[in-house]
Amino acid sequence: MRWWWQPRKQHGRIGRQVTALVVTTAVLLAGTWVGASRIPTRWFGPAHPASAQAALPVDRVVWAWAGAVTTTSATVVAEAVRPARRARLVLTADQAGVARSTAAVPVGGDGIVRLRATGLRPDTAYRYVVEVDAIADHARGDGRFRTMPSGPASFTVAVGSCARTGSSGAVFDAIRAVEPLLYVSAGDLHYGNPARDDVTVFGDLYRQTLTSPAQAALYRSVPVAYVWDDHDYGPNDADAAAPTRPAARAAYSAYVPHYPQPEPGGAVYQAFTIGRVRFVLTDNRSERTGTSLLGARQLAWLQRELVTAARGHAVVVWVNPDPWIAAPAGGADDWGGYPQERRVLADTIAAARIDNLVMISGDAHMVALDDGSHSGYSGAGYPGFPVLQAGALDRPGSVKGGPYSHGTFPGGGQFGTITITDSATSRVGVELTGRTWRSTILVSYRTTFPAPSTPPKPGTG
Repeated sequence: MRWWWQPRKQHGRIGRQVTALVVTTAVLLAGTWVGASRIPTRWFGPAHPASAQAALPVDRVVWAWAGAVTTTSATVVAEAVRPARRARLVLTADQAGVARSTAAVPVGGDGIVRLRATGLRPDTAYRYVVEVDAIADHARGDGRFRTMPSGPASFTVAVGSCARTGSSGAVFDAIRAVEPLLYVSAGDLHYGNPARDDVTVFGDLYRQTLTSPAQAALYRSVPVAYVWDDHDYGPNDADAAAPTRPAARAAYSAYVPHYPQPEPGGAVYQAFTIGRVRFVLTDNRSERTGTSLLGARQLAWLQRELVTAARGHAVVVWVNPDPWIAAPAGGADDWGGYPQERRVLADTIAAARIDNLVMISGDAHMVALDDGSHSGYSGAGYPGFPVLQAGALDRPGSVKGGPYSHGTFPGGGQFGTITITDSATSRVGVELTGRTWRSTILVSYRTTFPAPSTPPKPGTG
C-alpha cells in the first residue's frame, strides 16, 4: 500500500478543502508498503512528511525550552534525569564569549527545574547549557535565545497551532529556518485531549511533545510564548467546567517558561513587549462559560491592555487562539458563539480609535488571511483589523469561520509569520504570511502603522 501526499490548494475565497491523499490501488493490490512511518495518513498520522531530525542522546537532561524572554532576562524549564539534586544555567553571549551562570536551584521530585537568568544585555544572542549536579549537558540541555531589543527593531515572530501529539513534522524545521526571534504556540500544542485532573497526565504530554526530535530542535533554538486551546487543556471544546482545569493550570505553571500572569496559577493570559510592539495573549478556554468566552476579569484586563498598548506602541498583536471572524451561531466553538462579547471588544476598539491592531489565531486547521474587510464588529461600524489564521502544524486541513479577504488554505504542515520592520522612522511596517513545510509562502499581506510619539516602557508589563 502506498500513500501519496500533495499540497492542498485554494479554490476561490471560500477556500474549499481539496482531498490531499490518494490511494494507488494498483500498488495496494501488489502489497507494497513504502515509508509507513514517514508518509502522511488521513486522520490519525502525520498530515505532512516527517523531519529527518534525529533524537539527541539523553545525558543529564530529558528536554529543555526557553521563554519569558525580556530585554534583560529569560527562563529555561528543563526535565533532569532522575535522581538529580540541583541544576543551574551557564550562559555565554555570542559577542563576548564570557560565561556566566545562574545560582544552582533544587530539582523537583519529578525532575522539573525552572532556571531564570537575569542581568542580561538587550538584543544579545546567548547560548545556554543546563548543568545538573555540576555536570553540563551539551546535548538536550544545550540551547539558544536572543534577548529582546529595548527600542525600535526589526524582527520576525513565527506562529503555529494544532499539532498531533509527539509530531516530528518537517514544518518545525521550516519554522526554525526562518530564524524567528520568538515562536508563539497559539494553542493545541498537542492533541492529548486529557480528561483527568492529574498533573502527571499533562507532564507526560509535555514530555512527548518536547522530546519529539523536530520540536525539540526548534525549542532549543528559539524561545517560546505559549497559550493553550482545547486539546492541550482538556477534552475537545473544553471550557471552565473541564475536569482538567486545576491540573492544566498547575502543569502550565510548572512546565512552561511563561511571561507573568495577571492571575498567577490561574488563567494563562499574559502580555509582553518586543521593541515597539506589544503582544497580548489570551486564554480562551479556562474561563469560558456558556455566556462568556474570556470571563469577566480577563475581558476587563484585555480591554485595558488593548487601549493602553495601542496608545504607547506602534503595533499591538493580539494572539487570540480561536477564530474571530465567524457568523453568529449559538453554541459555536469560536467567537461566533459569543457575538455579544465580541461586540463589547469591538466597541472598545472603536471607542479608543485603535487603528494599529493585528490578530493572529489558531484552532482552525488552515492558513487564512483577512485585511480587515470582515473583522469589524462594532455597533458604530468602525473598521476591522488584519487577521492571520496560522495552522495547522500537523493535523488534517479544514475551514472554520470566514469569510477572509485573501482566502483560506486548509492543510497540515503550515504556520504563519509576522515580520516587523522598524527603522526608528515615523512608520512601522508589518508583514503577515502563511507558509508551508516546503517554505512556500501561501499568502501575504503588508501594511504600515504610525510610530508612537513616546517610546514604550521596556519589559513585560
